[in-house]
Amino acid sequence: MKRHGFFSSNPLIIVKPPQANIRLGFLAQAVLSMSWALASLNSTAQVAYLDLTKQTASVAVTTAHPLATEAALKMLQQGGSATDAAIAAQLMLGLVEPQSSGLGGGSFFMHWHAGQKNLTSFDGLATAPQRVTESLTTDVDGSKLPYAQMSRGGRSAGVPGTLPLLAKVHAQFGKLPWASLFTPAVEIATQGFPMPAYMHQILAAPGSAEAHPELLSLYFDENQKVKTVGTPVLNSAYAQILQKIAAQGPSAVWTGDQGSNFMASVQKGYKPSLISLEDLKNYKVEERQALCGPYLRFTVCVMAPPSFGGVVVLQMLQMLEAKTTTTVTTANAAKGVNFSQPEFAHLFAEAGKLAQSDRHHYVADPGYFQVPAKALVANNYLKQRAQLIQEQVLPNYPAGQPLSASQAAASLRITHAAPSADATSQLAIVDAAGNAVTMTTTNNLNFGSRLLTQGYILNNAMTNFTSSPKPGEVAPNKMEAGKRPVTSMAPTMVFDDKGQLITLGGSAGGGQIVDYISANLIRMLALDQTPVEALSQGHISTAIPQRVQLEKGTSAAKLAEALQTKGHKVEIVPMNSGMGFLKRSGNGWIGAADPRRDGVAWGFNPTP
Repeated sequence: MKRHGFFSSNPLIIVKPPQANIRLGFLAQAVLSMSWALASLNSTAQVAYLDLTKQTASVAVTTAHPLATEAALKMLQQGGSATDAAIAAQLMLGLVEPQSSGLGGGSFFMHWHAGQKNLTSFDGLATAPQRVTESLTTDVDGSKLPYAQMSRGGRSAGVPGTLPLLAKVHAQFGKLPWASLFTPAVEIATQGFPMPAYMHQILAAPGSAEAHPELLSLYFDENQKVKTVGTPVLNSAYAQILQKIAAQGPSAVWTGDQGSNFMASVQKGYKPSLISLEDLKNYKVEERQALCGPYLRFTVCVMAPPSFGGVVVLQMLQMLEAKTTTTVTTANAAKGVNFSQPEFAHLFAEAGKLAQSDRHHYVADPGYFQVPAKALVANNYLKQRAQLIQEQVLPNYPAGQPLSASQAAASLRITHAAPSADATSQLAIVDAAGNAVTMTTTNNLNFGSRLLTQGYILNNAMTNFTSSPKPGEVAPNKMEAGKRPVTSMAPTMVFDDKGQLITLGGSAGGGQIVDYISANLIRMLALDQTPVEALSQGHISTAIPQRVQLEKGTSAAKLAEALQTKGHKVEIVPMNSGMGFLKRSGNGWIGAADPRRDGVAWGFNPTP
């Protein structure tokens, strides 16, 4: 099936009415469908793409918004690399999905070079500035501060890493000129884009105008009501800063008037930021070796710490394999794997609880804390951990000892769970040469610090550090100068037993990201489901301590009574994940974006 363009004077942009299972009111769906369709009729020309939920393509993209998918495909049609496409997509996402990611946030980037058979990953998370206090809730004079007020505003912002990451990966893997990657986002920021359904849903919450005063001029009308779905949104300030970065590179952010504007912005809120322009200038992207582990006949590779998400995903997959399969043959891969059955849902939840315990004790920024990452995902260790799982819930979930007793860490403080937010964005791309990118990118909570500078949102990543370490206790994730806080983000690539890339993607969704990714890898690898089949199913999560969350309005919610019988404390809640996956199919790729958000997966077959 082919989809066609909308809302642009340029020959691209595709009409995609909201999918039925996105939780929108009927009126919002109708308005959005009508606005996009009318815009499409006004388009001077159209270019068709393949819908990857229905057809295969050798060049494939999935992102969280049609305009971002389109921007990536434009670069690929011009002969650009997967990296070029990812940069163009991220610049567009910062415009059309600003609640989730952008220039003011942090990112993980995983790259597969098909010709060289080389996997690399890059850490562009937001960091603590060089001047810090003991914790986010401790002021410079040692006095205690209220967390509710500190979770937003200047002090909550970390030093952004997304833009330096984009520049670094372009230098290594880019083919098109740097400035050309900015053109799609600059054009749409200037011309306007339809208010997306998902952003509208977030900003339509009661009290939203009062909570987001910096955003009133962009996303609200004169009565301080969020603009209706489909209403054009323009962001000239964003277009201007993009043009400067296109010409000058990342230094455009901290030099001249832009630097002064940035510093003025981060002084706002309950407490001003401790970030300096030197922090921006000296930010360093870290290149990291991917963390890999076995699952069935596959090798699953994820982002290494400070991602705790990757560790949890690899632990859950291997524990569940140990509990549900006796061989690794494809024919027997699905033995005992059935998310509709309480027995498997129980195993999934218990594996998640054990993995969460380990990550709390052992995962932090490896530049500041010795993380036994490879030991944590060793297959023999996880087979032992799997033996702890019983037919009923365990009385407690102690961390394991992946190292020998002499090497194991002493009593460690358990850090607070990552915020349960619907923020963050996911994209995955395969280019004509078979090179691939999976990128997870975030402002942390929705709209981050709620501060706007030069048209983009600043993160609130400092909330991911341990909020208040107790004196004398070891806190691996405590705040320190220049440190990266832990994160659940876990961009993922999967290889078969011949070393061929077969699946890539990841998810948005706060602490629950680990459960979203684990479940969908099981569905796609053990059950051989397509991405669209896997991503449309209900969620189960243990990311919030002492409870199992089931997604409201899905078949997963029907498991509640049976799981309670096994001793689980269950709550049924909305779970707006934000997944995006591509999967090899024959000589091409199929894919999907999460139906709970605005995203799409499209592709094309290059002309010989």
